[in-house]
Amino acid sequence: MVQPTDPELTRLLTMELTRHLFGLEAALGRIDAESLELTRRSVHALKGSAGLAGEPELAGAMQRLERRLRDGEQAALADIVETIKHAIRRLALGKSAVDRAWPEPPPDLVVSTLEPALRSQYVAEVTDRLAQIDEALGSATDAVDAAGSIYRHIHTMKGAASAVGDEPMAWFCHGLEEQLRVGGSNRETATLALQEVAKFRVVLGGLLDEPEAALATLRGMPAGARGSQRPPPRAVGASDDEVRSSDGDATIRVSAQSVDRLLDHIDGIAVARERVAARVVRASVQARTLRKLRGELAEALRLIGPPRPWGAPAAALRRVESAAHYLVVLSDELDRVAEQLEESDLALKSNAGAAKKLLSTMRQTSFRGMFARLSAAALAEARRTGRLLAVRTVGADEAIDRRVAEQLVEPCLQLARNAVAHGIETPEVREALGKPREATLTFSARKLANRLVVTISDDGAGVDVSAVRARAVEAGVVTDVLADAADDQTLLELLFLPGFSMRGQSPDLLAGRGIGLDITLASVRTLGGSIRLSSRPRWGFEARIDVPIETGLAKVLWVTASGVEHALPAFYTRRIRLNDGPFAERVPHLAACLEPCANERAIFVVDLDVGLEATSPLTLGVDAVGTTEEVLVRELSPRLRSLGPFAGAVVRGDGSLRLALDVHALAPRARALGRVPEGRVSEPPSRPPPSRHPRVS
Repeated sequence: MVQPTDPELTRLLTMELTRHLFGLEAALGRIDAESLELTRRSVHALKGSAGLAGEPELAGAMQRLERRLRDGEQAALADIVETIKHAIRRLALGKSAVDRAWPEPPPDLVVSTLEPALRSQYVAEVTDRLAQIDEALGSATDAVDAAGSIYRHIHTMKGAASAVGDEPMAWFCHGLEEQLRVGGSNRETATLALQEVAKFRVVLGGLLDEPEAALATLRGMPAGARGSQRPPPRAVGASDDEVRSSDGDATIRVSAQSVDRLLDHIDGIAVARERVAARVVRASVQARTLRKLRGELAEALRLIGPPRPWGAPAAALRRVESAAHYLVVLSDELDRVAEQLEESDLALKSNAGAAKKLLSTMRQTSFRGMFARLSAAALAEARRTGRLLAVRTVGADEAIDRRVAEQLVEPCLQLARNAVAHGIETPEVREALGKPREATLTFSARKLANRLVVTISDDGAGVDVSAVRARAVEAGVVTDVLADAADDQTLLELLFLPGFSMRGQSPDLLAGRGIGLDITLASVRTLGGSIRLSSRPRWGFEARIDVPIETGLAKVLWVTASGVEHALPAFYTRRIRLNDGPFAERVPHLAACLEPCANERAIFVVDLDVGLEATSPLTLGVDAVGTTEEVLVRELSPRLRSLGPFAGAVVRGDGSLRLALDVHALAPRARALGRVPEGRVSEPPSRPPPSRHPRVS
């Protein structure tokens, strides 16, 4: 619903569009600087005219076309002409210049890279506004006042997005602003407007953290289908954190960015330590080689025997003796160097580890604040939907890196709202089912080695896996045969597909239990984590987010599969067994878990205790087992993380690169591969395929 436009303004806008159209059509065949500048001026003028005439969608389209011109995109010229012609035709028919299809994004709306200097402040501003929107949604104040407050926050976000060039956020905020402007006049319409904001709240967070995934959800197609450019990883704002020193109650203030940079330097020290350790090994090898040479020279002297007139010249013997003596001195010196390097290595390791641990505690916070925010959002959703809800928290005092906590808020908020809106029954239905009228929503957090597990569970209706199976077949996502063979976990993961909904009759992309789950998964994946769903129909649903606490020093076991060396976290390793003889086991081979290949017999079997799984320990086959070593695990880019179950990268002392395995991501692949008949080649199972309704055979 939009405000009617003035007929006279519409007539003037049509004349303005027609006047500029002639000049733009003439410039189509020219690409010189003068014609491009005239085109840019025309587009800029039309942008202002459209805004004055009450055609914000056309003004937004002209703004995006102007940006494409500035970027030097030649195809923008033809698109400008077509956009103007289309607008003239629609205005002549008494319609708006551009189809008002919000929340479906315009086809030319793409993600652009923001300047790092601007993005930091922009992210901090939008994050703060989102928190205030959550507070307004969770408050019990008058609906009209709440709608007015949220309108101001959305308007500020739109202005900030326009200032830094975040076009998707600016466009979406404008549409949501229109919904609030129309709905904020009385209590009834304001309540409906607030429900609209609550429904689209996940999109606002997604447009900040994962804009491609958010746009893909709104378009009903998978992320990456369009060639938009992914922005750089979310930067930390320049806000100050209060840090207490260990000396009494003295307090200093340091910027979060300074702590981040210092931690990066500590990582650099760790890399230097690894190089020193590698030099220690090489020095020891050289010392052993020199001793061997000394032994060979001693044997040569023995064969020559004592000096004699008819034998070897005395001068030659003296040179051999001198060389042997030098080798002794050099080997002893190398031994001393190796000892000194080893001492330096231990000192670097101790100091770097202690400094990083101390600095990391400065940047830590507890889950209590995050759980309070999640509880407020869940209780507000329960009030709006007429549910009775009690919130329970476990592990609120667990410490967590502040940056990780900030990035977990959005996906956890979405999962919490899903639990209330689409999982928990009304009090009357619960009473009829023999349940307490008041539902329970539980937030829990715990650490396991270098992993963090956040669980959001409810005692609501859960998800009927058989219904998911039937809906997947009906939508063409899977075939009948595969749907019958798939286990419950595989079927539940279909809820992450963009556009997949349990409401087959509704075109609403945000309807059903899977509302926004693709955005949620994309946000978690940026942290190198995963989401695992489980359900008990009629009795509850659980979403478990598993993310690495931080990359850094970790103890790994080096294993080799198909000639490639990988780092396996030593924490999960329970036993290593030789797998030969007549009773050799058939276990999932690591190489087959990473790439499509036959599941060959493994020489060694590694038993892993994943810890969070209720099933038996995980077994994995490898070709060779190396040593256990403490190494620095560096973060991978999102694109590399998506290529396989990898937790990070390790740079060896000799400069070579190895990949560290993510045991939790590897576990479902290995277990699924264990069910494949021997000799068959199977594509490693992963997330659902990336097209909207692929046909899997």
